[in-house]
Amino acid sequence: MAVNPASIVPGFYSFFFKNLDPLIALWGVYLNFIDPDAAVKASAPASTYDPSQVFLFHQAGGLALAVAVVSAVLPRYSQDLGVWRILQFALFLSDIAGLSGIYNSLANQGRLSPNAWTSDDKGLAASYLVLTVVRAFFLLGVGFTKPASAKKSA
Repeated sequence: MAVNPASIVPGFYSFFFKNLDPLIALWGVYLNFIDPDAAVKASAPASTYDPSQVFLFHQAGGLALAVAVVSAVLPRYSQDLGVWRILQFALFLSDIAGLSGIYNSLANQGRLSPNAWTSDDKGLAASYLVLTVVRAFFLLGVGFTKPASAKKSA
């Protein structure tokens, strides 16, 4: 099987996936392990952190740590575009779940109106939207140039 080289990945995606994506995931690690109260307040301002639910925060923090490591290492390790696409598709599914969580959290709190959103709500939603849109564009091939063999000859 021929390897489709990741060298054809536009620079924006390469920088975003290798650098920004892991940093964003590390923020999730920090919130879930170090400051779970802030994690709760960011998405449910009227709620308080319940230490009896620490398992959920450590599980989410562990997943965020895995995402940070895989996002930082795999694109540097593999030059196979297929591997990059598999990783980004998996993270895209996770982003969709995150957006669903944000929506359901706001709906359950009666805060679907943007007027009721806090700055944390806006930041969380915006970060998930940016991640999801960038991944969707990557998966759709937006910004990629067609290989010379695929171009029509004059």
